[in-house]
Formats: sequence, C-alpha cells, structure tokens
Amino acid sequence: MKKAARLLVVLVLLAASVTIIGAIHALAAPVAAPHVDSILPAQGIVGMPVRINGTNFGLPVPTSEVTFNGVPAIPSLWQDGLILAQVPDGATSGPVVVTTLAGSSNGAQFTVNDLPAPAQSWYLAEGSTAWGFETFILMENTTDIDATVNVTYNTAQYGRIPRTQPLNVPPGSRVTLRVNDDIPAVDVSTQLDSSQAIVCERAVYWNNRIEGTDSIGVTAPAKTWYLAEGCTQWPFETWICVQNPSRVADANVGITYMTSKGTVEKPMITVGAGQRKTIDVSKDVGECDVSARVVSDSDVVCERAMYWDSRRGGHDSVGVTAPSKTWYLAEGTTAWGFQTWLLLGNPNSAAARVDVTYMTSSGPVKRPPIIMPPGSRQTINVNDEVKDSDTSIEVASDKEVIAERSMYWDNGTGKAGHETVGFTAPASEIYLAEGSTAWGFETFVCVQNPNDDPAEVSVVYMTGDGPVVGATRTVPANSRITINVASELPDKDVSVKLTCAQPIMAERAMYWHNRGAGHVSVGWKK
Repeated sequence: MKKAARLLVVLVLLAASVTIIGAIHALAAPVAAPHVDSILPAQGIVGMPVRINGTNFGLPVPTSEVTFNGVPAIPSLWQDGLILAQVPDGATSGPVVVTTLAGSSNGAQFTVNDLPAPAQSWYLAEGSTAWGFETFILMENTTDIDATVNVTYNTAQYGRIPRTQPLNVPPGSRVTLRVNDDIPAVDVSTQLDSSQAIVCERAVYWNNRIEGTDSIGVTAPAKTWYLAEGCTQWPFETWICVQNPSRVADANVGITYMTSKGTVEKPMITVGAGQRKTIDVSKDVGECDVSARVVSDSDVVCERAMYWDSRRGGHDSVGVTAPSKTWYLAEGTTAWGFQTWLLLGNPNSAAARVDVTYMTSSGPVKRPPIIMPPGSRQTINVNDEVKDSDTSIEVASDKEVIAERSMYWDNGTGKAGHETVGFTAPASEIYLAEGSTAWGFETFVCVQNPNDDPAEVSVVYMTGDGPVVGATRTVPANSRITINVASELPDKDVSVKLTCAQPIMAERAMYWHNRGAGHVSVGWKK
C-alpha cells in the first residue's frame, strides 16, 4: 500500500514537471517559425550594431541563434519582434537568419563592407559622455582631397562600437564631431581611420563647461607609454586611461609609478579587446607626485587626466612612447597671473643631468643643471626662475627623460589649468586641429624658435569654409611669439597650419569664461 502511494506521488510530480517544462517551452517558443522583416542598416562593417526587425522571435533559449551568412552573432537584446546584435568577426555578405525552437527564418540579405586600408589612423584614449561630460573630436584635413573618416568607439561598458556613417572632411578644412550625439552615457576612447592625411584632437568639457581638457591624438598604438605628470595629493586626482583598439586580443598591462618616494609596481590588469579602462592612481601610490611607465603585451594607447578642487579644474595629456634627450615646449608664461611648472621624469636606472633653457621674448635664459636620480620625477616652478615673462622651454639631457609643462591661474572664479607633453624635435610644418574664436572662446598660437637666426613663419587658418591665409610672422632667434587668432579671424571655428623654412615648435592655447577655464595642445608635425 505504501509502495503504491509513493508511486502515485512520483507520477504526480513527474506529470507536474512535464507540465511546467512544457509551459516554459510554450512561453519561449513562438507559435510559428520566425520571420525577418528588415535589417537596419542593411550593410556595414564587422562590429557594427544592427537592428533585426521581424515576428515570432519568441523568448531566447539556449538553442536560439542569429547568424550572418552562417556565422553566429551574440545578441545584446532579444525580443519577440526585435533583435539587436553586432556583425560578428568572420562574417561575409549573405543572409541573416534567426533560429528558434519553431525553426529557422527566411534569410534577409546583409552586405558586409570591407574597410579600405586607411591612409592614416588616429587614436584618442580619453573621453566620456557620462558623468556630465561632453566629448568632441576635432579633425583637420591637411590635403587638397576630401577625407573620408571612419570612426570606431572603444567603450568601457560595451566594447567596440563602429560609427554607422563615415564623416567627410573637405580639403583644407576642419570638422567637429560631438561624441555625445553618437553614444551617450559611456566612457570612451576613439579610433579614426581616414582616407587622407588628417590631424585629430579631442576636447572634453564638464559642469556647464566650467573647465575643459584637450589633447592631440597619436597615429599608432604601442606597447610602452610614459607619462611625466601626475599628483594624488589633495586636492588633485590622477587617472590613467588605457585604450585597447584590437578587435581580438586582450591587453595585459603593467604600470610602474615613479614617485618622490621611489618606484611602485602595480599588479597586472587586463583591458579587453575593443575596450578602454581607467585607473585611479591614488589607489596604487597613496598621496604623492608621480610619473608613470605603462607596459603592455599588446599595442595600446595611454593618456593621463588630472582634476582638482572637486573637479573645478582639470587637464589632460597623451603619453609618449619613448623618452628623449631633447624636449621643446612652446607655451608658458609667468606673467598675467599665470603659474608655470616644468615636469620631468627619469625612467632610467642611472641618474640624468638635465639642462633647461627658457626662451623668452627678451632672449634665452639658462638655469643651473638638474641631477635627477634614477626612476624619479622632478617639478620645477618656472615662476621662481623667470619673472613676469612669456617663455618657451627647451630641455636637454644626457639621458633620455620625459618632459611636460602645466600652467595654472585663477580669474577669481576658482583655479583653472592646462597641460601638455612636449615635442622631441622642432619641425618645418606643424598642424593644430582645435581652435575657435566663436562661442566665447579665445585662441592663441604660441610659436617657439630654437634656432640662432630669426624664423619667418607662414600661417594658414583652416575653417569650415576652407583655408584663409594669415599674416607671416617673424620669430626672433631663441625666442617665442604669441598669435591672437581673433585678430585675423574672428567668430570662427578654426584649425591652423604653420610652415617655416627653419624648424620651429608650436602649441595652441584656448580660454573661455573670461579666462576662467582653458586647455592647450601641442601641434602635430609631418
């Protein structure tokens, strides 16, 4: 009797299980085979997000699948009438098919486009459209041919996201891309692949543009990066941004910090393929002045962002891939209420003797040599050595070092600042992608002449309406001049091209809110 009762209970439970499982499958399985109505867009490159519209997709189960000409994709969203997915690696042109428990759909044609090999690529590691930030990409076309620019975003949250439509940058012109309009609420790095030679910068603003940062990009990733500036003492924050532009390979990244207290090694971190990662330096080194060397087993791109006074101010600079015995920094002033600092990092295992020359409007001023211990960094207050003068800086060392320059000021609304890495050598042709004399901005071009003879510098402004020739400037030997762009080109967004028979150095500084905020960038040389 007891055995019969137990058998009855088992049969009842089994029947209930079959009923429940059947109900689950009934919920998951559509009543008919799926049908794909459309794909938006109907063509694109590998990695591009696409929208698959249709009917009877049901709820996803382990056997549900969407394929691009037989190559499975990983959906980010699956609903009864909508699937979102990226074109998978290895996909070729052919049918997109949705498979459910009820069978396979019709095949909707999708064309996989091959990107032509770019004439030039640019990488920008920093950027955010979250946390109240605005991010802009500035593109300057250095040629007399239209440039087609394909944009790929490497995000912290979602990985690699190609922009659906390429951009066109007309000859001798500039174009501004507001990244927030493409991908809101993400931390983002950017890769730009252009059919022609262009120059790219990225500007970031926040808190109703109370302050902003800007940096030139780089034309190639690398396995080693150096960042001379950094401070984690209150009220400063320092962040290192690492971009991994690879579509397939993760990057294992190690960081060596060079501090006033010695070197600190950070445990290895992994940056996924097509992603970007942000490191809070204070969690690794505590409170100190700090430089950094970043080493990766795959090619990456690195920048460093700093903020202070609860993000009242901030600045940013891209890293460099190698130290150098010479550095040139065109901007700098100890007048007009500005404070200028020279930041030096010695990544070597031996001491470095560093000579610094200030190139002022009155001529060169040399300071006593600096002996930097191995694996150290040093900060020089330029105001203590050059009084009330605009000045460029030349650094010469017997060992390869890193040099950056930061500037701070306060117009009464709070401390503002900007910062940049230097040039390792002057050039006869220099491009500056960002610039505006509209929207309340001031733009200044600082030109440094490290030669023993005067330099005649030609200026061309590249606007959205095409190039505008500016006046030729003479820069005295071992000196610098400052060009106020608004004096020649008011109320315009503008890029700048400088040419000279002798090699020169140039930077561009911008200010707004009655100089309550500003940013700066070194130029790019061919």
